[in-house]
Amino acid sequence: MTYAKLNQYSTLPYTSNPSIIYLRDGEVVVYRRSASPLYQCRYKLADGQWQRQSTRKASIENAVSVACLLYDEARFRQKLGLAHKAQTFAQIAHETLIELRQQIDLKRGRGALDSYVTCIEKYFLPYFADKCMEELTHKDIMEFEVWRNRQMNKQPKASTLNNFASAWNRLIKTAIDRGYLSENATIPRLSTQGAKSNPRPAFSRTEIDSLLTYMETWCVGGRVS
Repeated sequence: MTYAKLNQYSTLPYTSNPSIIYLRDGEVVVYRRSASPLYQCRYKLADGQWQRQSTRKASIENAVSVACLLYDEARFRQKLGLAHKAQTFAQIAHETLIELRQQIDLKRGRGALDSYVTCIEKYFLPYFADKCMEELTHKDIMEFEVWRNRQMNKQPKASTLNNFASAWNRLIKTAIDRGYLSENATIPRLSTQGAKSNPRPAFSRTEIDSLLTYMETWCVGGRVS
């Protein structure tokens, strides 16, 4: 691409070493700071906000090409109802963990939140890591559930599956709240269909008598008696 061709899309005349270029009717701006050899760019999103990003290019021709590609990709993603820039699953998971631990420190629903942290750290992160949440399919979720059950070495009960589903929903909420995921994006959900937990039957009269006897001893000598 030559300077003459670039100039067709720019509102400024080109010099041998331009410091700022306006493209796409001013919605893409390529510029270079005096202290850096690399060109930066900013481009306008569909909602009117501006996104800044480095082109990581020292050549003006390459910088213009990258800037236009970034602009086109961001606009295309927004038309599909996606956030303008994809984030990895790991990035979303780490931000969710920070939120959960802050709530745990404040003792808000500690038991449930602890289980969410375990689900994310022990199962979600190792499996999905560098994947993009918005690209996950129903097949991905089914394969994860098979892997998770093998890791647990058992078929999880419905209560355990509900914890996984709730932890998964927390991840989705964080992604939406941070603008990483559009509210219109369809993310597959985890299954909550599992065997019901078997509650312990009522204590027998003999067990109750034994407990009462032990409590008398415990009250006098404490746990170490």
